[in-house]
Amino acid sequence: MIKSPLGSRISRIDAADKVTGKTKFLTDMSVPGMVYAYPIYSSIPFGHITDINSAAAESLTGFIGFYTHKDIPGKNQVGVILPDQPLLVEKTVRFMGDVIGVVVADTHENARKAASLIDISYETLEPVFTIEDSKNSSGPLLHETNIACSHRVIKGDISKGFETSHHIIEASFTTPVQEHYYLEPQGCIVIPGEDQIYIIGSLQCPYYIQKAVAAITAYAMENIIVEQAPTGGAFGGKEDVPSEVCARTALAALMVKRPVKMVYDRKDDMQITSKRHPFQMHYKIGVSNSGEILAAEVRLEENAGAYATLSSVVSYRASIQGLGPYRIPNVKMESTSYYTNLPPNGAFRGFGSPQAAFGHERMMDIVANKLGMDPIEFRLINIIRSGDSTITGQELVTSVSAEETIVQARDAAYWTDIRSKSTPDSRYITGMGIAVTHYGNCLGAAGWHMDGSGASVRIREDGQIDVAFGLVEMGQGALTAVAQMTAEALGVDISRINVLPTRSDRLPDSGPSVASRNVVMTGRAIQDAVSKLTPPILKAASDMMDFPTGLLELKNDQIIDGQTGNSISFDDVLQYMFTHNIPTQSEGWWHVPPLKFDPQTGLGEAYFTYSYATHLAKVRVDTVTGLVFVDKIWAAHDVGKAINPAGIEGQVEGGIAQGIGWALTENFRYDQGKVITPGLTTYLLPTAGDIPEIKTIIIENPAPDGPWGAKGIGEPSIIPTAAAIANAVSHALGAPINDLPITPENVLNLIQRKAP
Repeated sequence: MIKSPLGSRISRIDAADKVTGKTKFLTDMSVPGMVYAYPIYSSIPFGHITDINSAAAESLTGFIGFYTHKDIPGKNQVGVILPDQPLLVEKTVRFMGDVIGVVVADTHENARKAASLIDISYETLEPVFTIEDSKNSSGPLLHETNIACSHRVIKGDISKGFETSHHIIEASFTTPVQEHYYLEPQGCIVIPGEDQIYIIGSLQCPYYIQKAVAAITAYAMENIIVEQAPTGGAFGGKEDVPSEVCARTALAALMVKRPVKMVYDRKDDMQITSKRHPFQMHYKIGVSNSGEILAAEVRLEENAGAYATLSSVVSYRASIQGLGPYRIPNVKMESTSYYTNLPPNGAFRGFGSPQAAFGHERMMDIVANKLGMDPIEFRLINIIRSGDSTITGQELVTSVSAEETIVQARDAAYWTDIRSKSTPDSRYITGMGIAVTHYGNCLGAAGWHMDGSGASVRIREDGQIDVAFGLVEMGQGALTAVAQMTAEALGVDISRINVLPTRSDRLPDSGPSVASRNVVMTGRAIQDAVSKLTPPILKAASDMMDFPTGLLELKNDQIIDGQTGNSISFDDVLQYMFTHNIPTQSEGWWHVPPLKFDPQTGLGEAYFTYSYATHLAKVRVDTVTGLVFVDKIWAAHDVGKAINPAGIEGQVEGGIAQGIGWALTENFRYDQGKVITPGLTTYLLPTAGDIPEIKTIIIENPAPDGPWGAKGIGEPSIIPTAAAIANAVSHALGAPINDLPITPENVLNLIQRKAP
């Protein structure tokens, strides 16, 4: 009997090729006649271009061409949501990294050298780099306004809520920029044809690129073919940025009429591309003596950088999730993103949720301490349970597991025993912290119009099954999950499944590979496709076995009669189908159910379902050096249904590692808009030695709309980590950690301020 692939700890189907070097990434690829492009970008943060001199570059051996906005045949616009970002600057540069032109040469080295020889003169303008500077600027403004976007949630009567509160507690928090530092930098190859443009790139969202390149080149969308190359990491950094990279490369390819390759060097990748938004937050919470939260007023402010990119999505999600999975009757939430003269900040694993979680979970600990309550006890008083409503007024009935994640993590970690141990006279002080979060699956009400996705299933005559899906594998294990879900839906062995590379011409626009939507969207689309294939397969088996189709089922590579137990092999039925010219291919599609949401008040159904998580962190603080060591993390995650438990554990461990870096070691810095931490000697990613023991607790509470009940895990895995660590360090020191990263200097300053 074949073991069901669903819920099995199946090894990643792409692992062997990646480990042995067989997998070809973009830098390994070349095509005949290929030349190389490189971007020329602004060396100042704000100003007007007054002159461009390319004479020195043109005299370089190997130089082929230099192209600017004047060469664009279509629209010079690449803003993914707001039309505020030119592909190539016409006059005003808004950050150090704003791309002005593209140079083409015979080699990558010559293209890079030629780019450095393009001489650009400017009239400089006074830049703004902080939220406060942007808010208070009298001009020149970056755009028509310095506000990129804003969102709010208004629920209940905030004044009355505070009037009836016994305690009102306020605190402010900040979170920093974070660099994606995907191992493979941005890059693509563009091959121009007579009436078609073919693009292969390191990317997350092929349909974004298809639209962007069509607009820039004035080609019809169906004539832009985008294929995803095996991608060496993304984390959101390859959502919208590859649209810029591919569109600039496509322009160069059209101009030289040859295939063109563009790959960023690491230093330039870090200067040009988007980052995690830094936040500043202010929380005001009203509570009763018994610990019930009665009112909450929150102001979230985000540094968008020079262009809006995906700030509106980050701001929206942060506003919806900015108070966590708690019952709060009276809410005033305001979330605003401000333009500054820094590189644009955009998509990054969690989309504003890790920042918001740091705010609301630090605040939960601060309020609990004020009331003299255990942090877990305080959370359990206010946690959302089935039948309760979120801060947007959305009633949650099914798969509501926040409390279960708290309880299971607490019990696994022996919370009370560890919290009660104190070593105040020791060099190393132990602390224990908790963070609880919820995460809206998929794009939510703000992106509902594009929250559909497709899959295609084709059974070949040899019994192998090709599956195409509209989202992508970018290191998270999607290929394996897709193979498992297809095998489960068809009742066949997973060895039959061949998952095809993602290409824009294989399926309708399936939206972006973001928001932990891969398993949910693709799984439901596979179920839809298989539901169309199953009737003809069963009909063929019925004709062969002379049994009614209603008694037959696909299972274990067979079609089995449920009444007699008689069966016929899947392969025999396939031969019958091909002999009788019965179709064996179908397409599936799934769209998130309709959501009722009022963007003016922020009330309604913000997301169709939520994932829940609790992280507990045990830390040691070295009071001599200020270093923080994370000893262990317990991570309880409600995933609805575990498609691949090993894959879930990998996601959780990876998310925690990234969260530890954001919390402790990654201190991204600018000097007047220039990145001064452009590599691993200055931007310190956590190493294997920094990663603690991680205990992953998988909770399965099926969501009705998920495939087999599954919910997303990719982004929830990072969201609570930094908050849990900060709460643990605060507990150890007996002093509040309200700013990230938690550097040794900050720790020592807190210790010194506490000293008598």
